[in-house]
Amino acid sequence: MPPALRVLLAGALFSTGGSLIKLQTLPSLQRAGSRALLAALVIFLLLPQARRLPTRRILLLAPAYFGATALFVVANTMTTAANAIFLQSAAPLWVVLLAPLLLRERPSRSDLAVMLGVAVGMALFFIAPAATAATAPNPRLGDWIAIASGVSYALLLIGMRWLSRSGTGEECAAIAWSNVLACPLAFACMPLIGQTPIAGVPLDWAVVAALGTLQMGLAYSLLVTGIPHVSALQASLLTMIEPVLSAGIAWLAHDEAMHPMAMLGGACIVAAVLAGAWLARGGAPRSG
Repeated sequence: MPPALRVLLAGALFSTGGSLIKLQTLPSLQRAGSRALLAALVIFLLLPQARRLPTRRILLLAPAYFGATALFVVANTMTTAANAIFLQSAAPLWVVLLAPLLLRERPSRSDLAVMLGVAVGMALFFIAPAATAATAPNPRLGDWIAIASGVSYALLLIGMRWLSRSGTGEECAAIAWSNVLACPLAFACMPLIGQTPIAGVPLDWAVVAALGTLQMGLAYSLLVTGIPHVSALQASLLTMIEPVLSAGIAWLAHDEAMHPMAMLGGACIVAAVLAGAWLARGGAPRSG
């Protein structure tokens, strides 16, 4: 399969997460932990390079991965799927702010332009009215948790870049082992936010199976094998299908319509990220 198609399919699979998560009755962290365990099994099965014992370097990425994925699930149960994914997609803002501290990389002018565009887009989400709905019972808190997920995702991107400098292919193992550790961590954190595991109904576990195997496991396997063979601009263009498709699927499946101000904010974030990739012409974006 051509690398560009792998990246595109990964973005399409990732985009189903928000709407699928909303179909479940399981507590949010139980959803996140169960999904992670299945995703780890699929990644180990599909990616031979992931089958190595974890090192300290690999395990350092686990907290950031947990924050990026588990907080995204929690945010999805509180706010709209569109808000959750667009605010997580604001991760480049946090990369620009944190990379100088963690990687000793100075931001370029294009990075600063991206930061400004993303910041404007995020502000528009909070200017838009926060209307509650059955699938978004606490939208403002969910928006803030989505931002925290974006910060965690930025740390994950920075960590992956740091691992890639060794040239030993540790990135695949880092994603696989981070999923392994995310499962017990999610269940351990449940009492901290007043959650307890439940048996659920058959639909819950069917959705967990789809999320773990396809939306996470297969998607990450496609992404990590496709990203190294496409340009940063291609990667940005192809993976930005995720927030756009996610908003559309949520609208069709759950009648979650975006407020015009939030739509404008999402457009600002997407445009800023794509413009940054166009100006930089070399680096690497995303997924989540």
